[in-house]
Amino acid sequence: MLLNKRPVLAIVPARGGSKGVPRKNMALLMGRPLIEYTLRAALDAEGIDEVWLSSDDDEILLFGKTLDVYTLYRPAEYATDIASPVNVVKHFIATIPSHILIKNPLIVYLQPTSPLRTGRHIQNALYLLREHGASSLISVAEFMKSPYKGFEIDSNGRLKSLFDEKLSNMRRQDLPPLYIPNGAIYIFSVSEFNDRNGFPSNGSIPYIMTEKESIDIDSYNDFEHVELILTKRID
Repeated sequence: MLLNKRPVLAIVPARGGSKGVPRKNMALLMGRPLIEYTLRAALDAEGIDEVWLSSDDDEILLFGKTLDVYTLYRPAEYATDIASPVNVVKHFIATIPSHILIKNPLIVYLQPTSPLRTGRHIQNALYLLREHGASSLISVAEFMKSPYKGFEIDSNGRLKSLFDEKLSNMRRQDLPPLYIPNGAIYIFSVSEFNDRNGFPSNGSIPYIMTEKESIDIDSYNDFEHVELILTKRID
């Protein structure tokens, strides 16, 4: 499959530890490990050639093998609380065989804490990227509260508008919409990642997702929130 086309490689980073929820990536959501939602989304997405699971944890890697994804053991220095996603991707790129790397593959980076991101989302994001002839894409959600209305506190303890004061007095409906990455989907070429020494952002194509689709699980409350959403879908 990878011989005659530009390869598209999905990478799912999933370390064993977690601060908020112990072993979060293997914690059950509707009876299934959290990580399963992202792995199955990647497997279901048309346009993905290979799905890779990167982890420092044997149980997580073993679970990945049950779903027939490729597994990559991640050294401990890339699996700490302060480990950068950039270093995780650098480690992954370093393992890509030269005959694939020479084709400048696209990498689809999928965090496992976005269980409401589906294969359809990934598929549509890849389609959008190709439609625009671009090499990088970031999934985003609209700010619910506009930063244009934000303030900082100056050295005298007084409020100071982040932007022009006129913007802070405008109705939200009259302000231009602003977007923030939701962490669900990052797509970029290996060459652009290397050139920028990290995830490309400026100039990337936006893939807009709803607030609900953008939920990032970080706490037990988030698990309960997503379970409620999934239960309503079933009903």
